[in-house]
Amino acid sequence: MRIPSFLGAARALTLSLVLLGAPTIVAAQTDSAKATAPRALRELLADASKRNVLPPSLISFRSNVETEISVLLRREEGNEAVAAVEQVASTLKWNRTGFYDQRIVGYRAQQTGANVSMLSVFQTGWLNPVLYGNRLRVRSNSSRRTSPQRGGSDGPDTLPAIHPLAVDREQYYRYSGGDTIVTVRAGDRVIPIAQVRVQPRTDIAGSVVLFDGEMDLDASRGTLVRLRGYFVRVNAPRRGVLASLSDAVAFVEYENGERNGEYWLPAKQRIELQTTFPGLGDGRAVVRIVSRFSQMQVNDTVLDARALAAADSLRARSRRRLSFTNPDSLGRYGAWQADVGALSLGMHSDDFNDIGPDRWRSTGAPRLDYTVPRASDAFHFNRVEGVYTGTGLKWSLRDLAPGMVVRANAGWAWNEGTARGRLSVERTRGNTVLEVRAGRSLDNTNDFRVPLDSGNTAGALFASQDPYDYVDRRSATMAAVRTTGARRVLTRVEFGVADDRYRPALYVRSPFGGEAYRENRRVDQGRYLRTAALIEWHPDFSAEFAKPGVGARLAYERGDGTLRWQRAEIRATARQPFGPFVALARADVGMVFGAHIPPQQLFELGKFQNLPGYEDKEFAGSRAAVLRASLQYTSPYFRQPIRAGRFFLPALAPGLSVGVQSGWADAVSTAARTSIERLGAPIDSTLLASWAPVARPTDGIRASLTAGVRLFSGGVFVGATRKVDQAAPWKALVTFGQQW
Repeated sequence: MRIPSFLGAARALTLSLVLLGAPTIVAAQTDSAKATAPRALRELLADASKRNVLPPSLISFRSNVETEISVLLRREEGNEAVAAVEQVASTLKWNRTGFYDQRIVGYRAQQTGANVSMLSVFQTGWLNPVLYGNRLRVRSNSSRRTSPQRGGSDGPDTLPAIHPLAVDREQYYRYSGGDTIVTVRAGDRVIPIAQVRVQPRTDIAGSVVLFDGEMDLDASRGTLVRLRGYFVRVNAPRRGVLASLSDAVAFVEYENGERNGEYWLPAKQRIELQTTFPGLGDGRAVVRIVSRFSQMQVNDTVLDARALAAADSLRARSRRRLSFTNPDSLGRYGAWQADVGALSLGMHSDDFNDIGPDRWRSTGAPRLDYTVPRASDAFHFNRVEGVYTGTGLKWSLRDLAPGMVVRANAGWAWNEGTARGRLSVERTRGNTVLEVRAGRSLDNTNDFRVPLDSGNTAGALFASQDPYDYVDRRSATMAAVRTTGARRVLTRVEFGVADDRYRPALYVRSPFGGEAYRENRRVDQGRYLRTAALIEWHPDFSAEFAKPGVGARLAYERGDGTLRWQRAEIRATARQPFGPFVALARADVGMVFGAHIPPQQLFELGKFQNLPGYEDKEFAGSRAAVLRASLQYTSPYFRQPIRAGRFFLPALAPGLSVGVQSGWADAVSTAARTSIERLGAPIDSTLLASWAPVARPTDGIRASLTAGVRLFSGGVFVGATRKVDQAAPWKALVTFGQQW
């Protein structure tokens, strides 16, 4: 199984932009209008500001913290694929003098490909120990680094931000809301929560870091319960060229819990770094950091009178110290409170859209952006088109016509000499999206693909690896999509017209050399009415990626016209970690039927299509099933991340992996058998005696076995594969990703 190459590019893109620093930089506007809050809200804020002073009796605390750092890609349609998860157990010590010590005592990870560790970004502590005071400490965009092993102190690693409850808050913020929205229970007490919208003023002179977002207050006591939003630097120097072409935002969600009946201290914290290059698509690269605090001991330290007199929690005298316990203890750690990937279940990158950059919001004045839906619409390469480049426009009508978006993108296949593109209009109402689109595309016909697998530009361009077949398709479609239960279920129905045409491969091999490509397999040409329906349960879950859970998919499609067929597919997928093991399984079943089945609708299996022990697309049929399962074990050895200069690599964490891939395809009807024959080039009647189809049914169940060693928390597999349905030698196999 191959992970799409652009997923690694997205991870690298995220890391590079994160290293540019946070907070997000925005320029202050010159509007001098002053927004005032209603009197009741001002009184609530005044009371909350008085209570936000660091309590004199709060001296220190010690807490266990479990953190999950996820790297994921949000696709343009909203689905997320988790590429890597690092789980960190640490102990945090804090006192009111500003002392901060975070020690990592446990570490484990799951990777779907080679990647740097996100500890490369967080080389000092990432937790915010208290939300009290007139100033908050937020991560600096300084390029100064230090070794977490030394806990260096070459200057503070945070910047002061004006607290939305500071005594001088009205110079910097405007407020709205304040109505009680929900109640929560803490012990025997029911707490009414008031939500306040906080926005930077637009008439600020000078450079300052401010908060933009929401603040939840205990309406009965005026204490701060939650902050949700992001920090912005107002009137900062002009951004660099790379930064100006991107949207990069560091969202935070800090939740406090009541301790000892009198202090509000951290309970859960979420930091989400989201990056997008609009010119390269609507997808986002995301780093999500979720931390939960437990077993907190308050006032566990005694400070002398001089330390108390000098205490000032608002001043950072040193960097937030981050260190590791010894490697043996790190590998033996077993007191995990959650499975890998479980801390961020239920979260989604769209959770912050309402307070994100203007480009992401669904409200406001209409705006026009130069963008394409996905990166492949801007550039891709395959053996049929050669080099393809394109561009696009996105017109969001927003308040002019709520939920309405018009898109247009077009490009040119330079070697093929063909223009392609599409025009779409979509309307979003609540959880329902209505869409009309039309265009011309080169669709690939591979079956039972993994999520995000829509082609492989890097492999095709540099290594002559293009294991796809293509059909030139013109289409016009109406569609309705509905999500229910916080993306628990996705339903899609489509109706339209289409016209399929054959295009031969123009390249014999990659421009950079390598083995010859396969010829693009034949298709039946013709027009048809297309009807399709899809139901997905847990569309964000996939055995190929690191998010644990169970998902399923049911799809139906039919064509009526010159081409006529019906096709149905069922998929079930599961991924479950338990202790040092991870179990993965996926099953796909499909059937296509009709009196004259188009070859492009057949199911094809082989080396790159879920049966690694066989040849590329060796088998084909009108009915097919694939079952894949794997059990992976990670040893307790070499669990500490590897430091390489200023970066960390994931821990070597060697382990064992065994997997089985079985597939079956048959052709019981004459229509199916003749369709397989048409996959190849037109038959020369003079060569009929020596002619053979390019693919064949499996004649029973075919299976292959993989076994070997996994390195870097599962990101690299070194082992072998062999056919198990016949006597065959083992073949060496080295892959990057979750090869089964």
